[in-house]
Amino acid sequence: MWLIVGIIIAVLCFAVLGYSANDKRWKLRGRQIVALLPVLLVFGDLVAIVPANNVGVIFSPFGGVKSETLSEGFHFKGLFDTVYNITTEVQSKSLTELSSQTKDSQYISMAIDIKYRVIPESASKVFDQFRTMAKVDAVLISPAVQRTVEIVTTKYNIMEILGEKRNTIYTEIEKELETTFAKSGISFYSVTFVDTDAGDSIEAAIQNEAVAKKAVQTAEQERQKAEIEAQTKLIVAKAEADANKILTQAITPELLAKMEMDARLKWGWVTVQAGNVIADVGDTSSKTE
Repeated sequence: MWLIVGIIIAVLCFAVLGYSANDKRWKLRGRQIVALLPVLLVFGDLVAIVPANNVGVIFSPFGGVKSETLSEGFHFKGLFDTVYNITTEVQSKSLTELSSQTKDSQYISMAIDIKYRVIPESASKVFDQFRTMAKVDAVLISPAVQRTVEIVTTKYNIMEILGEKRNTIYTEIEKELETTFAKSGISFYSVTFVDTDAGDSIEAAIQNEAVAKKAVQTAEQERQKAEIEAQTKLIVAKAEADANKILTQAITPELLAKMEMDARLKWGWVTVQAGNVIADVGDTSSKTE
């Protein structure tokens, strides 16, 4: 409709600019090119350009924010509609002064870096709530992170937060932020815990506790090592005793006699009598009687 109106205005301007009061006649004149401006202006307002990594959100003064969005590229739009570009690139927000209380009434401060992005399909929802990415940071990201940290840290005491439960707490914060962001059309990307501080006295207590635990672990390792060595010695002694027992049981009078005979055959003169035969073993000659 507005394009047709622009064309009508352009035609009227073209006709008027072709008439000259001096020569009282109408003809083609160079100034008539100005008549194309209404068409160009109207046509320009009918085109929207959405840059890369952006989503175009359409706002109408008559109907508000439209649910449909525009992808990257050129698009036609209504003359009175305004297209706002919402970036879908990953955004980063650093929060360096997050303070919270723990289960045992201690105070802890955190420095956190949050990364997030607008869900393309929810760009109109994000625009309707916040209008700009700066307001997303101020109205959603910062308060949500502070509230989440407070909720999670109050479940644990200070030693758990800075010690053995640290990874568990970080995981809980991530999951809570992911759920909170999704409700507003924001996709949680990642969180980095830059620093966690509870004051010098608490840090010193935790360090002393760690040293004490290390000493206990070392002592336990030494005890286990000594116990293993003692058990090994018992096993070896038992094995030797069992071997000696088996050997003792295996030595019979007949075996001893044979062993004695073998020794005499090897080292001395032995007379062996078998029937009427006497032989001097150990000499190169033999006698028969």
